[in-house]
Amino acid sequence: MPDTHLIAVVFLVFVALGAALSGPLVGWRAGAESIAAPANPSVAVGTVRTVSDRVTIDVESVSGQRFVGRLRQHADDHLVADLRPGVVLLVAFDPDAREALSLADDMVAVRAAFDRMLLRKGLLTAAQLELIRHGTRSRGVVTGMRATGGAREDYREVELDLMVRRPEGGQFPAHETTLVPASALGELAPGSIVEAYYRRGDESAVAVCVPPN
Repeated sequence: MPDTHLIAVVFLVFVALGAALSGPLVGWRAGAESIAAPANPSVAVGTVRTVSDRVTIDVESVSGQRFVGRLRQHADDHLVADLRPGVVLLVAFDPDAREALSLADDMVAVRAAFDRMLLRKGLLTAAQLELIRHGTRSRGVVTGMRATGGAREDYREVELDLMVRRPEGGQFPAHETTLVPASALGELAPGSIVEAYYRRGDESAVAVCVPPN
């Protein structure tokens, strides 16, 4: 599955915990009438492959395994009735019977799973992830951007100069080297606004979130 879809999912978990972002994405909390997920599920990212009697999904687990599974819910279940090929969603599965999938409904588990995936793929450092998880959320205005030439899959390494707004008023300059989706490079021109995270009392480091375009 393209990492641009993965980062879109992760961005929402960080910022909106389930709201739609850039490509098609669906997240639900399973209702009482849905089929129960396994007691100790693994969480993964799925891309809908086909929709017939059952919904078939291409899955990438947090450990990097790729396989094809099917939702336990029938395609006519109202919880999955809007699914179409290409939609990205969060799924849960039993590692001992991974072909049987359920919709992931534990956002804490989902967030932890994607934290591990981001670190494993090298898309964020542990320090950046710590700021996003526990820092102050704000916005930064891009004042300069330079591509370093570094790349990882569909991401490009850039150096960003920012003016970050303090929630209580005022702003401060920051410099951040980060990986961003290649499709978003055009959105980082001077004057662009990005999500920025930092710790109050320590403005020496920031982390930015840039979704795919």
